[in-house]
Amino acid sequence: MSDMSFLPTLKVFLKEHGEIYTVRHFNYRTRLCNVEGVGRCDRKLIRRVTAPIDLDPYVLLSGFSTRLDWWAAIRRFVGFEEDMFLFKVVVKK
Repeated sequence: MSDMSFLPTLKVFLKEHGEIYTVRHFNYRTRLCNVEGVGRCDRKLIRRVTAPIDLDPYVLLSGFSTRLDWWAAIRRFVGFEEDMFLFKVVVKK
């Protein structure tokens, strides 16, 4: 099982909603992960992300108010990687 990190506000969102969408610069090979302070989670690859518009269907469960806010955070933490992957992370009961 691998670890997965989130900003504190996103960790709170995950705990409160039980799920979150997140973009990472690599494609995780394992589904089971641990989020510190949240616990065991299931991580599922949704799609490759190439542009901000790709995020539109997922914004409500991203922890961000708008697609552009989310995209700015992706650029800050993921950078300008060509390969970016959208995952759905769900807290395991």
